Order: sequence, then structure tokens, then C-alpha cells
Amino acid sequence: MPIGRATRLLTDVDRANPFASDGEFRRFMVSIYYPSAQADATLPLPVYPQLFEPGQAAALAFLRSNGVDPAYIASLQTDIYNEAELADANLENAASYPIVILSPAFGIERDMYSFAVRKLVRSGFIVLTVGATYESVFTVFPDGEKIAQLPSLTNLQLTDWQSWNSLLEVRVQDLTFVLNQLEVMNKQDALLRNRLNLQQVGIAGHSLGGAAVYHVLGRSSAVKAAALLDPSLHMLGSVSVQVTSPVLLMRQNASTYEMLLSSGWSESLASETIAGQRQLADVLTGYQCFVRIHGANHLSFSDVPLFMSDAGIAKKHELIGTVIADFMKEHVCGAAGQFAKRVQTSAGLSVIRSDGHSAS
Repeated sequence: MPIGRATRLLTDVDRANPFASDGEFRRFMVSIYYPSAQADATLPLPVYPQLFEPGQAAALAFLRSNGVDPAYIASLQTDIYNEAELADANLENAASYPIVILSPAFGIERDMYSFAVRKLVRSGFIVLTVGATYESVFTVFPDGEKIAQLPSLTNLQLTDWQSWNSLLEVRVQDLTFVLNQLEVMNKQDALLRNRLNLQQVGIAGHSLGGAAVYHVLGRSSAVKAAALLDPSLHMLGSVSVQVTSPVLLMRQNASTYEMLLSSGWSESLASETIAGQRQLADVLTGYQCFVRIHGANHLSFSDVPLFMSDAGIAKKHELIGTVIADFMKEHVCGAAGQFAKRVQTSAGLSVIRSDGHSAS
């Protein structure tokens, strides 16, 4: 199935720009991925850099400056077509698509999750990936305006809790705004009009984005299920709000205090992370499933390892993407048994307890 991609600039006129006193409102980009009609077989397959339109040049410049071979990136083919036609929904005669909103890690560009996006779209979802202007390594608006990551954020220290909590709150407000805009998009957007199933909304987040998703769950009843991808567990906060939505926690291989220390983490950060993991288990009153992905590190939940020609990432991406999609199908769309069967039969993951140790 070919996949379409479109971008939208969202502006929250009820919020001033939180990063600059410039009289502007909060603006950020959203990429929309969706099932597309049959592609023209006579055209060449798209390549990975095209995922960053309208910021392809900015993306290549950033990757080049970080030691990534542009020729290698340009050799990676995809089946994602910009501005392709949206296919008719074919989900047991449903006329609209379920939705997954994805919030990226700190600094990582919103389109660097293609492995997970493709699995979700092929499972029948429309996926919205949410950018983070001034925090992302780069943002390019439709008119060509480029905004780089603020220097103060490039050098942000892990111990600067005030700045991290401020970033987290911006993310939470951005995600809340996107959730509120879904109804508007379903009424007014030329691509999405009457194509969104507003009763079937899932949300996923990686790292800082995962912490933001957790906080959104405590504020919004619109989300049916959430996947937290190696989230910043030390940023869950001290206020424990009961969460009834089903939640999947996917951890890197180092899921225990001892394993984190062995990976080079400080004692304080490792301790706070496991405390957050235990807290998460305590506040989830609905369905919960905690797993660790064998051999995965923090960046394995993004496309970043692709840039480094990581030979083992394809298998991990296949597993991570499939588990996320199956979880969303079961807990957003009601496809009973799909996710549970996957967790029971997959060799590359282990179900874990709240302390990170294997449950079996």
C-alpha cells in the first residue's frame, strides 16, 4: 500500500510564542500520513529525504553536519508520496479512519519515525506527527522560513529541571491543541474532511514526547489508548492522576536500575527513572503492558539508527512498529486479541514488571 504525506502549519492564537517575545502566536508543523490510492508504477520510488519537505535542504544540511553521508540517505527508498490522494477507507465498511498522534523525542524532527508511521498507516490509521518549533533540530514552514533549535536548548543540561519542565508543558499544550483541532480538520481540511474517526484516537510519544503523552492522558478524555516509547520517566511529576486509558510502555533493553547504571547512567537519573516507572504502574487503573525490546537503546525508537547504517535496526524497527500497530488496533479499534497474541509470541521482547525485571 502506498502512503501519502501532507503537512499543515498549526497556529494556536490563544498562546503567545513561548520561546521568544516576538508578538507571534505558538506555531508548529504537523505531518499527516495516510493510506493512499495506487501509485503510478512508471514513477521512481520516493527517497528518504523527501519526507522532510518543505525542509529537505535543511534536513540534508543538518544530517551532513552530523557526519551522515547524504548519498546514503538519498539511496534509501520509501513508499511515502508527498501530497498523494487519500484512499477510501476500507475498514469493515467504515467511512473514516482511526487516528494516531505521535510526539517525537527532544530535538528529533517529527518525520524521523517513518518505520512506525508506515506500520500504523498500513494497519488503517491516519497518523499525525507533531513538530516542536525552536526545540526540534530544525523546522521549516510552508513559506520557506527556517527555525533552528535554540542554542540554549542545544546545550541544555539534564539537571536544568526548570527548563525541561517548561519544554514539557509546551509539548503538553501542543498535543492538547492538536487533539482539539481534529474536529476542525474533520470539518474543514480539504484532505481530511469527513475522513477522521474522532471516536478512535490513539497517541504515542518517544522520550520527552512520551512524558508529554502521559500528562495529556491526565487532562484529556479524547484518547482511547497510548503508547509510551522509552519515555522520560523521570519527568512524570509528583502529582499522580489516575489514568484509565490502556497504556503500552516500551523500554529500551536497559529497563532496570542496575542495567541503567551499567549503561553509564548516573545514580540519580537511574533512580528517578525507575521511580517513574513504578509510579506509572501505580496510576494506571486500566489495561497496562510494560515490555522491553531486546538490544534496543533510546534512539532505536526513531529513524536515527538508519542514518548510521545500523545493521541490526531493521529487525528492531519491524518488531517495535508491529507491536505499536497491534496495540493501537486492539485498544483503539477493538481488534481483540491481536496485541496480546503478538506480545506472547514475539522473541525480541520481554514483558517486564514495574521495576524493569522480567515478569516471567
